Amino acid sequence: MHSYSAGELASLLGLPLTGSAAALISGAAPLADASSSCLAFVGAPKFYPLATASQAGCLLALSSYVPAPGQTVIVSPQPRAHFAQALGLLFPPAEPNPGIHSTAIVSPDASVDPSAEIGPWVTIGAGTSIGAGAKVGSGSSLGAGVTLGSGSLLHPRVTIYDRVRIGARAILHSGAVIGADGFGFEMSGGRYHKVPQVGTVELGDDVEIGANTCVDRAALGVTSIGEGSKLDNGVHIGHNCCIGKHVVIAAQTGLAGGVTIGDYAIIGGQVGMGDKVRVEPGAIIGSGAGILTSKVVRAGEPVWGTPARPLRQYLRQLATLSRLSLRAAAKRIPGADAPGHNPRSPGVVPTSGTAGEEA
Repeated sequence: MHSYSAGELASLLGLPLTGSAAALISGAAPLADASSSCLAFVGAPKFYPLATASQAGCLLALSSYVPAPGQTVIVSPQPRAHFAQALGLLFPPAEPNPGIHSTAIVSPDASVDPSAEIGPWVTIGAGTSIGAGAKVGSGSSLGAGVTLGSGSLLHPRVTIYDRVRIGARAILHSGAVIGADGFGFEMSGGRYHKVPQVGTVELGDDVEIGANTCVDRAALGVTSIGEGSKLDNGVHIGHNCCIGKHVVIAAQTGLAGGVTIGDYAIIGGQVGMGDKVRVEPGAIIGSGAGILTSKVVRAGEPVWGTPARPLRQYLRQLATLSRLSLRAAAKRIPGADAPGHNPRSPGVVPTSGTAGEEA
């Protein structure tokens, strides 16, 4: 943890400051819990009353915010984004402790930069290259011919299969598996035969992979995840998928083989995509959506539901289903259409008809 004066933080963030530049900030907290040594942010006008009562030593706030007497404010057009940058300054990641732990097993022809840190019980295969300032957490396993870029971080118990290439400053959380075989089988003679998965995986610079997420190697060619993309915990990326730059994918989403996702797309949690789906750059897919095989998801309006469709259409269909459900219920209750009828009033007993009989 580092401490900065409010003036130093404002200068590092490139933002104007009002109030005391000497206020010392050594932590961060929500508005209601912040103390005089904490930074907090005000992301929207609805939080202004809470902000004026906050005890935070410094606030990151929109220009329309009017500080209470004595408050120190760093004025920002995007308080949440600048708060994230400030957190990185106040709570910087631990620097690597260069060296190879005595319990690590490193192939004689692997290349480990002297500034890298290799933790306990790590295994590194033949021909693997570990870049400058990289850190490999305890119990992680890197196969043969792996490339791990400079400044990348593998948390404990990450598994990297053979020939995977990972760019600079990537972060892989515990339990991530990169380069496992794609799900490829062919039926012959009454049984499934495995199709050898001989491709690889490439992760671009600044990619982050969540805990227990799996990215399968390509059957042939490459499964790729572009620069700056972020995958949440428990995501599965099938073989030969191509994910563009700065894509975000939330937890429990699964992509079948050959899916293509364009740059800056946003994928909600628990989304399922069939083979060879194509998602256009900038498209937004809502949580729980199902995308059928070979479909194209257009940019311009969020899609929702299963099968996924534009949000306005999805909401209209929900409204229609709700009206149909109410009508069906009315047919099952005698006198439900009578003026002033209350279906919840005592003594109303549904008939024995089933839900399907009104058709």
